[in-house]
Amino acid sequence: MSLISEQQIQQFHEEGYFVTPPMWTKAELQAVSDEFDRLHDEYIGSVAAMDQIDEKTRDLAKNRPFIGAVHTSSDLLCEFVKSPIYLEACLKLIGPDADLYYNQAVIKPPLHGQAFGWHQDSGYQPTTPLEYITCWTAISRAFVDNGCIWVIPGSQKGGLRTHRFNEQGQSKDAVPDNENEAIPVEMEPGQVAVFSSLILHKSGPNTSREIRKGYVPQYHVPGVVIAESKKIFGDVYPVLRDGRRADVPVPEPIRRQQGLNR
Repeated sequence: MSLISEQQIQQFHEEGYFVTPPMWTKAELQAVSDEFDRLHDEYIGSVAAMDQIDEKTRDLAKNRPFIGAVHTSSDLLCEFVKSPIYLEACLKLIGPDADLYYNQAVIKPPLHGQAFGWHQDSGYQPTTPLEYITCWTAISRAFVDNGCIWVIPGSQKGGLRTHRFNEQGQSKDAVPDNENEAIPVEMEPGQVAVFSSLILHKSGPNTSREIRKGYVPQYHVPGVVIAESKKIFGDVYPVLRDGRRADVPVPEPIRRQQGLNR
């Protein structure tokens, strides 16, 4: 049974994204949520143990954590990245062969979770080929007041924009042509927003008393390289080969070997 309709694929090509119905049970999502709590506690502990840690880094670890390559530190999430909805998105939007390119747990704590400016995922590290897919997955409810994502439909058609660090030096931002065209993507737990790495999107602050947890796996063609250096980049973890789920050991991410993070 197909999880992604032709209408959704058409929407992806026209608007740059589509949103699925909930794809997991409440129990499955609770297990992922609990794993996020464990990873966040470990992350805060690792930051606190750093020598000469500054207050800005400590604050970001607590209030805007992005915990990357979690498939290497969680058996549960290593399996989760091969969920049927992700594999079907890869098959229909990338092709019969696909790799996990990047994945992270993103958490916005109640009242303190910070905003993230307009950007394209490809703007952080241009690759060859350039475009890939992001599967922004709501582990908890995501709505405007707790910092859901916003997108500008169709903005992927404008190609790669110039990205510059914002005044706070916390993120690389791009300037949209018309921010008035932006729409919020509110989601119930288990829904997935599948979008192009070229669509402009942002997220607001969490001003509510409800935490926002999202899991963000991204998928690309095998052998993707950095556009400038031509070096292999990404998690380099096969998820699909010849249209079938790939089951291979988890490698040490190339990103860690090269000291590259975002």
